[in-house]
Amino acid sequence: YQVRSQKSITRYLIIMLVAYTYSKLCSGVALSFNTGFKKIQNNLRKTQVINIYNAAIQGEPINKIFEYLKIA
Repeated sequence: YQVRSQKSITRYLIIMLVAYTYSKLCSGVALSFNTGFKKIQNNLRKTQVINIYNAAIQGEPINKIFEYLKIA
């Protein structure tokens, strides 16, 4: 990852801070950036699957689910 501007440095630091804080809050242990980031990604995927599952149970049409996923 190359950092070429002040904006990208700030963005990178914010991502690192969010991953660290999230992993610290969820596990009570300070994890590395990579581990925290993977946890965030996995939790987002789980949330997405749960939302799709709930929409299917409620009888939402598949096209509406595609719109929610922005793949329509």
